[in-house]
Amino acid sequence: MPDLKIEDTVILLDTSRSMLRKDFKPSRLLVELQTAKNFIQSKLAIDMKDRISIITFGNTSKKLSSFAFEEESLIESLKNIQISGRGFLHEGIAFALQILVEEMRKIGGKIPRIFIITDNKLNINNNKLVKMIEIAKGLGVFIDACQLGGKQEYGENSLKRITQRTGGDYGYFNNSKALINAGKEFASKKDVKESTDYFSPEKKEEIAPLVSEIALPLRRPTLLDIRLMMGGTKRGQEKCQICHSIKAAVTGADFFSEGRYCPSCDRAMHLSCAAMWAKKTEYKENVFRCPFCFFLLELPKAALKLVKDKEELAQSIIIVDEDKQLDTKMTVIPEEKIDQINASCSYCHNIFLGDFKVYQCENCNSYYHEPCFQKMNKEIKACRYCGAKIILK
Repeated sequence: MPDLKIEDTVILLDTSRSMLRKDFKPSRLLVELQTAKNFIQSKLAIDMKDRISIITFGNTSKKLSSFAFEEESLIESLKNIQISGRGFLHEGIAFALQILVEEMRKIGGKIPRIFIITDNKLNINNNKLVKMIEIAKGLGVFIDACQLGGKQEYGENSLKRITQRTGGDYGYFNNSKALINAGKEFASKKDVKESTDYFSPEKKEEIAPLVSEIALPLRRPTLLDIRLMMGGTKRGQEKCQICHSIKAAVTGADFFSEGRYCPSCDRAMHLSCAAMWAKKTEYKENVFRCPFCFFLLELPKAALKLVKDKEELAQSIIIVDEDKQLDTKMTVIPEEKIDQINASCSYCHNIFLGDFKVYQCENCNSYYHEPCFQKMNKEIKACRYCGAKIILK
């Protein structure tokens, strides 16, 4: 008899917009959910000690359920699925690996698995995907994949090749019934002859690359979230869990302007607050652990630059007498560059939506909506942020 061990499986569900297509009846998404449900029921029927976690990935990634073996709660969590844009496959796998790695650190001797259900209409970053597969292989993580229709690919980074490299199973399905039944078949145990403790002291150097490679970006608010926040409704009011304020302590921006969420614990935080937290990290400057769930997160370079610029500005501002007041001019930002501004108006603290011209102070680089600039110039004839006297061109 083979030595069949307890398994921890992360179900990775594709929630990109293509999953709403109805070529699989009643839709790709509903067939995907039924497949996941069959997998859960069959797996727990085989061994009630096996555990399952569920995460989704599209344009954003989100954990629906932490590891559990309660069938009812796992299936109930599937109702919280949300469709978003097309996602990167490597980000979905990185999310699953992080969850598995944390459990492997706690309790050894279990078999880690990832079960992907997707139509394979995904964004691919070949270099990052290769790294994810090598990490999974090095950790002994099996990756299984079910593909709903679409084009079968046979390249180095195809779903089939990914499963082969990690010792998993691959299935291609062009009808609903076959795919749903496959959920039961994929639930069977893996036959593992030898197991390795990848977190033993002698393996420490092999695990080091995980720190930076499986970090995930913070999740952006949805358009609905932003509208609710801008509308000022009770539901829309968000507070950063780092600075405990709606407005960012560093930049003064509202949460809908630079707010983000941890994809694992869903805690809210400003990008600038996260960047300040990341400066204390034991890892890289742009990689840090969530202060609440310790999930590895990655900051965009723009957020780091934003904080650095604000700090340099704060250090450079000096108090001067009226007779020695600095002068500044206001530059109009080209219309096509307005959506690239990663800051809020220094007068009203709202983001720039392209409905007004935007002015930038040449002295301190702060931004203003045209109506805000006109009010400010009428009131104090100076930049509200740095105090420099405005000289009209």
